[in-house]
Amino acid sequence: MKPLPRHLLACTFADGELTPVQLTAHDLPWLRDLLLDAEAFVGRPRDALLRHWARSDHDPRAGSKLRPARHVLLQALSPPVARRDRSRLRRALFTAAASGLDRAPALAAIAVEFGIAPAAIEHGLFGDLPHERPLQWPAPAWSASDLQLRTNTASAGALLATATAATLQLRGAARAVLRTTWLLGAHFELLGHRDGGSSATLRWRPLPNDPRAGRRLVGLLPVLPWARRFELRAECHWRTRRGRFVLGHGDALLPGPAPAPFDSELERRFARDFVQQAPDWQLLREPVPIACGQQLAFPDFELRRRGSATVWWLELAGLRDPAALPGKLALLQQQPNYLLAVPRAACTAPLPDHPRLLRFGRHVAVADVLARCGP
Repeated sequence: MKPLPRHLLACTFADGELTPVQLTAHDLPWLRDLLLDAEAFVGRPRDALLRHWARSDHDPRAGSKLRPARHVLLQALSPPVARRDRSRLRRALFTAAASGLDRAPALAAIAVEFGIAPAAIEHGLFGDLPHERPLQWPAPAWSASDLQLRTNTASAGALLATATAATLQLRGAARAVLRTTWLLGAHFELLGHRDGGSSATLRWRPLPNDPRAGRRLVGLLPVLPWARRFELRAECHWRTRRGRFVLGHGDALLPGPAPAPFDSELERRFARDFVQQAPDWQLLREPVPIACGQQLAFPDFELRRRGSATVWWLELAGLRDPAALPGKLALLQQQPNYLLAVPRAACTAPLPDHPRLLRFGRHVAVADVLARCGP
């Protein structure tokens, strides 16, 4: 989801906080009408819909929200086209016309060469030019709620793209979120933990002389909704205003593709067994990262007895790289509530005798894990 252009972004400013204008449930009726109106132009050039909108009366229910919604919808209706194919088609047709062929024979000859109907040649001859692109309906088809979510996310992205600093409170999906930021070049550093160790506080600062720093941060928006809880506080600017932009798990954002719920069948089986065999406990996948020297460790699960403030972290180590074992064992010394499960078959060297080190065979037994979690 691309951010809105800055000139289409509308915000409110109060008490030092910037808030993008959001579409709500009250906007669904006119959003539905906007979709129905645009659907009639599918297959026609993009410019035809723009001319129709220019001639149409402004919907009084939409107000200033109409232009952002139209922009997001038009972006979805105008997918990229194969420019090379259209250019080759034009070149072949104009060459045939220059050779003296009449219009109809030239169209017929080129249609045979490219394997398309003569009518399709005329209809899409300039379809790679921005205003001549034939509109295509999104698949799956959008509802008014889809357009609402996408417009709100594009507005949030436009403001977040101006960020100069940010902090993130995160619980759940930590690995997916931080992997995304690393791939985008928007690195976070771990400041500490809150809520008894169940949530992490991370800080982001842009690299110097990076004009796209804020846009790298925008790449977080699709993955944040998959976290159990999050709060992103960013220092942003809009027109002449500078202020905080606060985005939390209660805000309506469009989720991106679902991260894989488990990295292995071993994790999947343990999670299923834990839920069945430990009803008095809560299980959270991909909890907060743990500092281990200059590196971050990512436990696979957070375990917490219902009603208790004590958090336990469990890592199911596959040990594909035996050289990683010393670092994992160091975590047992640094973190008193860290549990490490290692496969017997992967341990070629003797392991230390440690009360929070589990050795397992084909699967990790829930009873063995709970026995090490204390009262």
